[in-house]
Amino acid sequence: MMQMNRRQFFVLTGALGWAGLARAQSAGAFSFAAVNDLHLTDEASTAALGKAVDAINAREDVAFTAVLGDVSSSALPTELALVKSALDRLRKPYYAVPGNHDRAPKRKGHVEDLFEKTFGPANWVRDHGDWTLIGIDSCTGTASEVTLSVGRLLWLKQHLEKIPKTRPIALFLHHPLNPHAVAYRIKNAEDVLALFAQHNLKLSASGHFHGNQVEEQNGILYTTTACCTSTRGNHDGTTAKGYRLFHCRDGQVTTEFVEVAF
Repeated sequence: MMQMNRRQFFVLTGALGWAGLARAQSAGAFSFAAVNDLHLTDEASTAALGKAVDAINAREDVAFTAVLGDVSSSALPTELALVKSALDRLRKPYYAVPGNHDRAPKRKGHVEDLFEKTFGPANWVRDHGDWTLIGIDSCTGTASEVTLSVGRLLWLKQHLEKIPKTRPIALFLHHPLNPHAVAYRIKNAEDVLALFAQHNLKLSASGHFHGNQVEEQNGILYTTTACCTSTRGNHDGTTAKGYRLFHCRDGQVTTEFVEVAF
C-alpha cells in the first residue's frame, strides 16, 4: 500500500475540499427547454411535436419545458386536447402560457377559459432552485399586436413584491419584449420591464415571431425562437424548426437553438 507523507495528505485533502466546494457551487445549475408556436391542427400535425418531445426527453439535463403559446391553430377543444396528449409525454414537468391562437373569438360551444381548463392557470409563479419562474398571459383576445393590460401589470407587480430583489427571475410570455424585436413587440414593453427595475430579471423568453432572435441588454437575455411545427413557416424566411435550450448557472443564463427535422 502506498504511504502518503504529511504534505501529500494536505494536498489531497485540499484538492478534495475544492472539488466539494465546486460541486456545491454548481449544484444549483440547471437547463431547460422552450417550445413555441406549435399551431397544432389535427392528429397528423402532432408528428412534428412528437419529434420535439422525443428530442427533449433524450436530454438528461433538461429539468422542465416552457411552452410559450400558440399551441393550437384555432383554440378548438380537439386541438388543445391533442396538444396536451403530446406534451404529456414529456418526462419532466412543463409549464404553459397561451398565445393569441389559443384565444379564439366567441362562438357556439366555445369555452372562454378552455386553455386554462386544459393546461392550468395562464399566469403563474414557480420556484426552481435559486430561480423564480414567472409565466404571464400577454394576449388581448386573438390580436397579434398587444398591450399588456393594467390588470396583468398589477398582478405582476404584486407577485414581484414577494420575490427577493437579488433572486434571478426568468419571465415567459407569448409576445416578445425584445428591445430590437423585428415585429410584434408588446406596445407597453417598457412599462412591463420597469416593474423589474429593482429586481434581478435575467431572461425574457417569448414566441409569436417565428424566428430566432437573441439579444442581451442591461444584463437581461431576450429570445424568440423558430416555430416548432409542420403547419406554419418561419416569419424570418428561415427553414429550421425546433426548440431552444437555456442553461442557468451562477445566476446567469445562456441559450442555444436545437433544430429538429420534421
